[in-house]
Amino acid sequence: MAEEKRNKGFAESKRKFIVSLKKRPHNIPLCMMVIAFIVYSFNLTKVSNTTAVVNRPFMGWCEFVIMLFSILAFVAFLNAYPKRQKPILPMVILLYLLEGIVAFADVIYLSKIAEGLQSIQINASRQFIPQAQSMLTVHIVLVALSIVLIALIPVIGKALSKIDTSVAIAENEDVSIELVSDDSAEAARSGGKRHENEN
Repeated sequence: MAEEKRNKGFAESKRKFIVSLKKRPHNIPLCMMVIAFIVYSFNLTKVSNTTAVVNRPFMGWCEFVIMLFSILAFVAFLNAYPKRQKPILPMVILLYLLEGIVAFADVIYLSKIAEGLQSIQINASRQFIPQAQSMLTVHIVLVALSIVLIALIPVIGKALSKIDTSVAIAENEDVSIELVSDDSAEAARSGGKRHENEN
């Protein structure tokens, strides 16, 4: 019995989650953007140390642009997809531009690391350089996925709309029977009280 209740609770939570995504399919690319931002910001120390050691032109600017434009992309996203309204096209275009600049800055930064590695020896104290390199590669992939998912929001919305999230009819019938029974019992009690008052 307890297992059945847990299964029903999980199924109901899943149904509510899908219903929420149906209403706001743009939350899917937003989550991808959040993941990309977390990956970069949590490794910012490695990026800063890499900039200090490799010390190639524009590396500091790329580091700054990636962080700043990632934050601005969130602002543009929230304005591009207001709640219960159609997407605002100029903000959507700005969002694409910001995400594209972030990806471009990643590529430039990686190219500067590649240049620096030709004259820098990686030892135990400089392991943060290949780690930053790997992280930025992952970051580019996540940003690219974010851009693709933003473009696919209409497709995602249509796909989610085809998922049946209606409550089972049997459950509705049980609820109706319980409500009718409760109403009948209440009516019977009310009738009994009126009969006693009349007497």
